[in-house]
Amino acid sequence: GISTNFHPSTGKPTVFIYDGFEGGIGLSEKAYELFNEIVGTSLELVEECNCSVGCPSCIYSPKCGNDNKPMDKKGAIFLLEKIKANGCV
Repeated sequence: GISTNFHPSTGKPTVFIYDGFEGGIGLSEKAYELFNEIVGTSLELVEECNCSVGCPSCIYSPKCGNDNKPMDKKGAIFLLEKIKANGCV
């Protein structure tokens, strides 16, 4: 997937999630169906992690094209709380 602080088609911050396999395997559709559950579980995972600023167990990704910068645990919690409260899809 990709994310951006502003996307011209949506006029707001946007995250695009897509299947990485040609023709797709249904991942995006299932993620859409379970979006609120995914956000809630993600928030729990980040909040319950024992690290202080973020780590591979909670917010870092080995596939991040930006070398996990800027990643911030408090920022991730803030964002997930806002998404959970607003049910953004």
